[in-house]
Amino acid sequence: MLRTPRTQTTPPNGDMRDAGKRRFLQGGLAAALAGAGTPLLARAAGEADALPLSGKVALVTGAARGIGRAIAETYARAGAAVAMVDIANPAAIRTRGYRLASEAEFDEAVAALKAAGARVLRIKADVRDLEALRAAYRLTVDTFGGLDIVVANAGTVAWHTIENGTEAEVDDVMQVNLAGVWKTIHAAVPHLKRRGGRVITISSIGGRMGAAGNGIYTATKWGVIGLTKQAANELGSYNIAVNAIAPGPIDTPMYRSTGQLRSMGLNSFAEQDRLLDSLMPLRSEPALAPQAVADAALFLAGGLAASISGTVIDVALGFNASYTG
Repeated sequence: MLRTPRTQTTPPNGDMRDAGKRRFLQGGLAAALAGAGTPLLARAAGEADALPLSGKVALVTGAARGIGRAIAETYARAGAAVAMVDIANPAAIRTRGYRLASEAEFDEAVAALKAAGARVLRIKADVRDLEALRAAYRLTVDTFGGLDIVVANAGTVAWHTIENGTEAEVDDVMQVNLAGVWKTIHAAVPHLKRRGGRVITISSIGGRMGAAGNGIYTATKWGVIGLTKQAANELGSYNIAVNAIAPGPIDTPMYRSTGQLRSMGLNSFAEQDRLLDSLMPLRSEPALAPQAVADAALFLAGGLAASISGTVIDVALGFNASYTG
């Protein structure tokens, strides 16, 4: 995976513009904002051409926090213009033990990219609303001149067994996690066909195996993989590659929620870490940072993945070694 190094270096010639760029690429937004370098958009002519997504335009759903925000930030550091899409309304779907992102969280995520000099659009939209998505793509194309990368990341969950779930809970998760991914891709296709591009969906290790107590979430994440493979077959002739990422335990508000703990029969996040650590061959950390998924999304969006389509990349500390096939 394309991981950013943790160390910082200063150019021998003392060029502060280059130092600012290095801080942004190596240390992320916090390091870039802490340094004295020139803002991202004020780089010297020609410097942007070296970035892996220079000149590209990306749209990321569920971008207010967690995995979606990490992907948006990573794409911006890599040179892309980014449309960040989120419903940003905790009242839109009420799940026991978990809430959706708020307006304040969305505003903070967008402001962080803008402060670093990134080209970014804030678009409040619900992935269940096809017309809202079509409008989001039109605004993105009108603002940035095209569309190259789509990340269908928005998702939700309701923890329950098949026996005790409600119809409303099932409908909410199906409409966001599966129908919402279809709508995100469907609305993007006319724009992507103009010059080719990449579609990246976010599944889960829950879409690669059975999981008790996960409501319809597991089924929707299996469905995302099927939809990804169908889209890869249908869109390949337009030079559109479609792939999925299946994260394992990721340190996000969804994973670190009381609903997730309850579904696992646990009382604390420390217990959660001990349980998951025992299941992961790579025991470097019990839950990965969202950046680990963003690294995979950067790889799939870049030139090194030009010949990859219709596959699923597991980012799960080796848990996928336990799959049966």
